[in-house]
Amino acid sequence: MIGPGASVLLGYSLDLFAGEPSEAWHPVCWMGKIVDLADWAMPGRERSGPKQRLAGAVVATTLPIATYLGTRKVIRILPQPFSGLAEIVLMSTALAPRALYERALRVEDSLFMSVAEGREQVAGMVGRDTKELDEDGIVRAAVESIAENANDGVMAPLFYGLIGGAPLALAYKMVNTMDSMIGYRDLKYLYFGWAAARLDDAAGFIPARLTALAVAAVSPVAGGNAAGAISVWHRDAGLHESPNAGVCEAAYAGALDVRLGGDAYYSGTLVEKVELGAGLALPEREDISRAARLMYASSALLLALGIIFRMVVWICRWRMARRGGRG
Repeated sequence: MIGPGASVLLGYSLDLFAGEPSEAWHPVCWMGKIVDLADWAMPGRERSGPKQRLAGAVVATTLPIATYLGTRKVIRILPQPFSGLAEIVLMSTALAPRALYERALRVEDSLFMSVAEGREQVAGMVGRDTKELDEDGIVRAAVESIAENANDGVMAPLFYGLIGGAPLALAYKMVNTMDSMIGYRDLKYLYFGWAAARLDDAAGFIPARLTALAVAAVSPVAGGNAAGAISVWHRDAGLHESPNAGVCEAAYAGALDVRLGGDAYYSGTLVEKVELGAGLALPEREDISRAARLMYASSALLLALGIIFRMVVWICRWRMARRGGRG
């Protein structure tokens, strides 16, 4: 195995140059199939809430642990240099900065052709209904998606990769995949998905706040407002139903000097949502690419700081080992 810092740097670079693999070879797509299978196989849909909650807790704890141990085993049994190459490739599949950036730009570019084209493109980024969205709604949905996925698809996997390499990064992706699929989206998963939702909240807690701090730090690259990012984050993040998405969206809203959130339709049902950055202007087309630049710059900052930290730790350990050897 190679060091976590090297695997993350090379995996991030590989994603930038090559993008994501096809669905047939993408580990996160396999994770989705495994979660589907676990959902189907677990008995007791008709049972009481506590029994469903217990079944969901078993799934929520078992799958990430199995992902970590399985990935670690695969990497370790391969001889060098294939072991190192496997870790780099697997690390790159846990990260999605290029895919997120390209999807964002497709939405922005499509709006220059027509609103209908914009609706079609943004539908691939968000879970809300898009058929009736006007241009303002499309732009807002795209920027919100960038802000949330910057954490789920880029910053959090980077954070865990820097700690434990590809195995821990992919374990996080399993947690995030479970939340997106069974994290009590509706009454069917009210009890069964409770543990998955809570585990995702816990796993994303630190990365979300690192995302907000990094966005504030790099906001000048997008002509943004560092003070605004911090201010709106502290003022409005708690208004959001998600303890992590609210932090990220509020920081992006403040950095871009725009307001995000507001009511949206999901499966034909109006969901009332608070506004983040109330009093600021509505986002415009170019704010989509500005948000995408913030995503890239903030992830590069986290990567650089993480590698520097690991280098400092390595140097300290090396010096302590030398002193111990002399003693």
